[in-house]
Amino acid sequence: MTTFQELGLSGPTLDALKTKGFIDPTPIQALTIPRLLSGDKDIVGQAQTGTGKTAAFGLPVIEAAKEGARRVQSLILTPTRELAIQVAEELDSLKGGKRIRVLPVYGGQAIHMQLKALRQGADVVVGTPGRIMDHLERGSLRIDELSFFILDEADEMCNMGFVDDVRAILASANQDRRTLMFSATMDREVLAIAREFMGDYEVLTVKPETSDVPLTRHIFHEMADSDRFEALCRVIDAHADFYGLVFVRTRADADLVAARLGQRGYPSEPIHGDLNQPQREKILASFRDRRATILVATDVAARGIDVPDLTHVVNFALPQDPQTFVHRTGRTGRAGKQGVAITLIAPGEFRKLMYISKSSGIEIAKEPLPRIEDVIHSKKRKVTAELEAILDGGDHSGYLAMAGELLEDKDAVEVVAALLRNAFGDELVESGYRKIAPVGPENRGRADLVCALGRTHGMTPPKFVDFVASAAHLKPWAIQHVRVMGDRTTFTVPAAEAERVMNSINSRQGEALVMRGQPTGQKPGGRSFPKKANRPYGKPPRRKTFKPRGEG
Repeated sequence: MTTFQELGLSGPTLDALKTKGFIDPTPIQALTIPRLLSGDKDIVGQAQTGTGKTAAFGLPVIEAAKEGARRVQSLILTPTRELAIQVAEELDSLKGGKRIRVLPVYGGQAIHMQLKALRQGADVVVGTPGRIMDHLERGSLRIDELSFFILDEADEMCNMGFVDDVRAILASANQDRRTLMFSATMDREVLAIAREFMGDYEVLTVKPETSDVPLTRHIFHEMADSDRFEALCRVIDAHADFYGLVFVRTRADADLVAARLGQRGYPSEPIHGDLNQPQREKILASFRDRRATILVATDVAARGIDVPDLTHVVNFALPQDPQTFVHRTGRTGRAGKQGVAITLIAPGEFRKLMYISKSSGIEIAKEPLPRIEDVIHSKKRKVTAELEAILDGGDHSGYLAMAGELLEDKDAVEVVAALLRNAFGDELVESGYRKIAPVGPENRGRADLVCALGRTHGMTPPKFVDFVASAAHLKPWAIQHVRVMGDRTTFTVPAAEAERVMNSINSRQGEALVMRGQPTGQKPGGRSFPKKANRPYGKPPRRKTFKPRGEG
């Protein structure tokens, strides 16, 4: 087993590591640190989040930094502001007593504060591409004397569209710096950047060991859409140690779900793009300190949030694609710890979930929702443990006199029962819970259809529902999961009505506009509309905007 001493780190750095409780280096640290301390090659490192890569590049950066230089000696680019803050905080904790200044710069923070801090001098700058570009254009940041240029989460930067900014920043740096890129995957764009801006570089890959493989159990619960929030509460209640992320689709959903959870007494916070940076930082600090144990998040807002001890990730709403599903659920079950990823679906979403499961290679088991009696048992066990802890070690002498008075002429069991009811209300009795009806086969009978009419034909969801309802003589409420795209619309109807809907619309229009499709939101796999109506894959037809019957 390699030790930190064997990697060539100095005494003060070893002391800082000991203070933080770091004992042995992780595989990526053991590979990277000695090469950065003594070699001269650039490095491309492939390692998953949560494997200690910040210290892998951070410790050599600290070792190489010169005190009192009053110039930027290392620049670290991160894809998100949250990650920039996290990396800067980690470096500050690793530098020990060394007098170097680590400065995070990111969008959403007042620019004048950053300008003042840069004028005062920073040795290591950690920032997001957009704000670094801003400072370079202002002339408030110079990166022509760098020792290290580090790209953290390079694949995420490519996915988020920062490639051009990264290229521009790299082109502004001095040629004799050393460049290091960390990425969870070796995407084509990541390797293209390496070939373009790195000299003689070495690829270091850490294959996940057993302790690094996500130990995540994937399950899904099926319920009527109207029971979705109740099901979420049931899931949280059934796990006394619940500490996790709940993913929703929109900012409004994040606010609404967090507010409803708060009304029921769950310590929860929303996080989404409408929050300013001070609000985001306050919420994340509350979550990391466990003053809030539930974070209700949108996909974009959750990028950069890296909390290693999450017990659960809940998909309150299905993600749009398998890749997002993998990113969401990969946030639990890290570093050898067990985690649970739970997906809540309505009957009409079953096929889409199966598509995600097959595409991602993740087996998702169906399980019934926790029963009311299971939830109550879990809560009672937690209450009992807390009371036993108070009895064993707490100071409750101030209540002994009152307890004695209560027990003078009353039964002790009756008194304790009354106190429990006063403290917990209906939480510990079955009558306090709304029953969630099981989903039967009759609820799942919906068919996915795709229509060769979309926004380019003047369609909106209300207009499309009106069109289908009118053409197929169907009740509007039977037409669900409508998603209008540029040149097509996906939707579902009761399975028993699918053939009639297709025949009615196609015969009325005189062309094959509607056919069976893949799960909502996916292109019809391997199939296409007849040539006459090949609209999803060609130019829109030259005709006036389609108007459903009844409109002017």
